[in-house]
Amino acid sequence: MIIARTPDDELFNYAECEELYNQNKELVGDDSFEDVIKRTDFYSFTIWNNNELIGCIYYYKRDGSKTYVNAFARRGHHELNLECLKESLNRRKENVIYAETKHKTAILCLYRLGFKKISENLYEYRRK
Repeated sequence: MIIARTPDDELFNYAECEELYNQNKELVGDDSFEDVIKRTDFYSFTIWNNNELIGCIYYYKRDGSKTYVNAFARRGHHELNLECLKESLNRRKENVIYAETKHKTAILCLYRLGFKKISENLYEYRRK
């Protein structure tokens, strides 16, 4: 079982999420972790029975009012990452969500969840 936590949750592990973010900062290409937490809808995902952090997913507005998703995760959890992204998408109300990436493993996850490539490094998810 996977547990989703937001920064408002008293069991949210800020330090562990920040460490994982910093390990992946070059891949996500965003600001400081504190800035990401402040300006996004942020979720961390852990494995329930051992409290192991799987990864983090966050949503933010860009280009006016378009919603984008970005994520970072531990290696070796591909199937769990898919499950986490699917869970986070289910929590969203937007009909269209965008993702921008050039990383093959991220692209594979996006395709498996129904995102479609719409331009160079840009993917779109349309709710069915």
